[in-house]
Amino acid sequence: MIFNSTNRLSRSAGSRRAGRFLLLAILALCPAAATGQQAAVPPFKPALAEFMILTQIRHSKLWLAGNAGNWDLADYQIDELKEGLEDAAKYVPDLKGLPVAGMIESTVMPQIGDVEKAIKAKDRGRFAAAYDKLTAACNTCHHSAGRPYIVIQRPAHSVFPNQSFAPRNAR
Repeated sequence: MIFNSTNRLSRSAGSRRAGRFLLLAILALCPAAATGQQAAVPPFKPALAEFMILTQIRHSKLWLAGNAGNWDLADYQIDELKEGLEDAAKYVPDLKGLPVAGMIESTVMPQIGDVEKAIKAKDRGRFAAAYDKLTAACNTCHHSAGRPYIVIQRPAHSVFPNQSFAPRNAR
């Protein structure tokens, strides 16, 4: 490399050839780069754990909303929880011989229906009872799946300090 009269760096003929050679070598080694195509990426397939973590968050928010009497938010959370479990059943119907979809459908979904009814009735006592049965169903699934150490319970307090669970008209 040489400095020209305006003190800018210019390349010599040899360095330009080396640069071209390097570019050709990269293109030869990476055919996708030469054609402008990207290498195929396998589709993302979420693991059951991803679904269950989101389910745990929704389960917690469901309690906080229902316990505060925020029936609109509770209705939203039970719907999200139900959809998430439906997705888990769809994308991970079987895990190492464990019938995940069947367990969700037979054990958890009936309890979700009871929670939905309690929310529509806007009945805190009925909601609490249905929520506890839903929680027990979750724990039954975990035990049946050989994971009895995963125990779900009512949240003791909110871990979501940036969200109010009080009904909008109560604020």
